[in-house]
Amino acid sequence: MKPTIKNTLSLVAVLSGSIAIMFLLMSMKSAPERKTQEDTRIVVATQTVVNSDIQITVPVMGKISAREKITLFAEVSGILLSSENDFLAGYEFDKDDILLRINSEESELNLKAQRSNLMTAVAALLPELKFDYPQSYVNWENYLQAFDINSDTKPLPEALNERESYFVANRGIAGTYYAIKASESRLDKYTIRAPFDGSVTESHIKPGNLVRNGQTLGVFLNPSLYDLEVTVGINEIKHISVGDQVTLYSGTSEVDLMGTVSRISDGLDINSQMVKVFITVSGSDLREGMYLKGEIQTSSSMKAIVLPRKLLESNDTILEVQDGKINRLGVNVVSTRGEEAVVTGLEDGTTISLRTQNLQNGTVVRVVETSSNNLSSASDLAS
Repeated sequence: MKPTIKNTLSLVAVLSGSIAIMFLLMSMKSAPERKTQEDTRIVVATQTVVNSDIQITVPVMGKISAREKITLFAEVSGILLSSENDFLAGYEFDKDDILLRINSEESELNLKAQRSNLMTAVAALLPELKFDYPQSYVNWENYLQAFDINSDTKPLPEALNERESYFVANRGIAGTYYAIKASESRLDKYTIRAPFDGSVTESHIKPGNLVRNGQTLGVFLNPSLYDLEVTVGINEIKHISVGDQVTLYSGTSEVDLMGTVSRISDGLDINSQMVKVFITVSGSDLREGMYLKGEIQTSSSMKAIVLPRKLLESNDTILEVQDGKINRLGVNVVSTRGEEAVVTGLEDGTTISLRTQNLQNGTVVRVVETSSNNLSSASDLAS
């Protein structure tokens, strides 16, 4: 065989072997994996609405003030005298106990002088009555005999006819009598008595001081009965009635207090659109000016659910998940309590998004959890 042909065959053999080895190596290499498309939908958790009968409760907060409370003013002048119990803050008095006594010696003497003048006028009247009005003479004589300048003046005898009435009036007796009664009424003002069981909370005078007409003497109140003044929204006031029970508590007491709605104002604050409600409450731990929080247990109930307030947008919409997209739904907020809101207007079976951030109307979402449990119940609301 010629060398040229031999060399050519050798070259072909080498090329064939190289190609075979190349295909063998290519068959051993695995095919590259296809890159999967990333899911960019926002992940949301959801819950299904189930309405239930819920008693409406209205949260309230306010400051208490004593139902019976008076500021004492002096209506007469004089030196303040000592009493059996001094008029000092913290002292308790029963109804009709003497709170304060002002020296009335001068007024008492003037009153006795007036009574003496009346006694003299009646005595001067008797001789004429005996002859002109003998039937009336006995009445006036008995009146004079029973007259006591140290006691309250008794009413004058009633005239038997108009002539007698004019006759007595002409002597000025009636005018003298009514002047005495005015002085007696004024004399009573020198002694100030407790109008109800209570205690002194402020005292601005001490025995021996000069009391002036119109001067503030102190404050006296009944510490066993208080009014709690609160404000309620116009949407909630329609559910509240006089007599509704109220659960109350303070930050300093572990014991809940029970109150009762006693009054509801007919007025409306035009700025806040709130209505004043007054709650009667009593308790040994209460003090004037104390703040209380609580809930009015109304007699109203409705088909509703309780939502976390953070799920509400603009206080009147929530986010529904429908066919994988976000849809805004309008709701009616009946009342609020802390971080919860009583809501109506949602149909059973509505799917609510438990996420609100970065979601717009029409946003495509991916649901990772769905629950058919109700968002809240009446027992949750009452707890």
